[in-house]
Amino acid sequence: MNTSRLPKAILRIGSLALACIAAPALANTPTDMSRTFDQYSWVTTHNAFTSNGVIPNQNQTIDQQLANGVRGLMLDLYSDDGRVRLCHRTCTGTPRPFADLLNDTLLPFLERDPHAIVSLHLEDFTRTGDLITELGKAPGLVGKTFDPYAWTSPAWPTYADIVKSGQRILIFSLNRDRTGTLMTPGGAIHIMPSEDFTVENYWSLGAGLFDGDHDYRCRSRWDNLPLDRRQIEGKPGWRPLFTMNQFHTVPLPIFFPRHAREDNDFDALEKRYMRHCHPAAKRKPNFVAVDFYQYGDTAKFADWLTHWARDE
Repeated sequence: MNTSRLPKAILRIGSLALACIAAPALANTPTDMSRTFDQYSWVTTHNAFTSNGVIPNQNQTIDQQLANGVRGLMLDLYSDDGRVRLCHRTCTGTPRPFADLLNDTLLPFLERDPHAIVSLHLEDFTRTGDLITELGKAPGLVGKTFDPYAWTSPAWPTYADIVKSGQRILIFSLNRDRTGTLMTPGGAIHIMPSEDFTVENYWSLGAGLFDGDHDYRCRSRWDNLPLDRRQIEGKPGWRPLFTMNQFHTVPLPIFFPRHAREDNDFDALEKRYMRHCHPAAKRKPNFVAVDFYQYGDTAKFADWLTHWARDE
């Protein structure tokens, strides 16, 4: 069925009806796993770890996020006190080590849900060698990270094929120096450069300090990489995955995330996508990144993108 010719109002009614029927499995493991991975959309949490700074971006643990259908996690990594830890700008107190997140949360979750695929989006500020040492503390990760160069398919593999392969953790990093095949004592870990395997709009809607402070333009995070880039270099037929960022620089007010309720509203997300991001990227996003994901309608929007939104 060609949904691109249907009136937008009909699409929205259908999408909201589908969302009500599908709850609470919204944006979770798809029932149809036959599509290529770049045809699905996922709720993604900005600064997914509970921030150890003054202003948090989420107020649920990553365990809770995964249980509620989040499948993309944005994580900042810093070298601190002999470990690689989850911090934002600076490490205060005793932030959680990255390997502890992998060992105690991510790997057990994937064991419990054998059909789940989780994507990690890393902003890596670690010192040389520290990340490999930290990954070595999570030997269960070996064999479970997605290696794009192990696949000879003419496009992204299907969801079902990724599940069958066991490579159910996709890791992207903004730090190209910490990507590729990283050899740990237990074996290889694969990390993809974000600039090669994704496209991404600029990360902020604005400072968020005042009402009406919204910049809805959908321009590329990288000036030299347009959002409508069609192919990953060295992987003919593979499209970069699209991350649509929808959050403010400062998620105020601190104790009541009102901006998130507005930014994560279905109409706000759909309007920005239809008016700005689809014209710029000429496709639908795969990762919808937000603050305080449980407020608003991000899960419904991701479900609508997967099932109803036009692609290309």
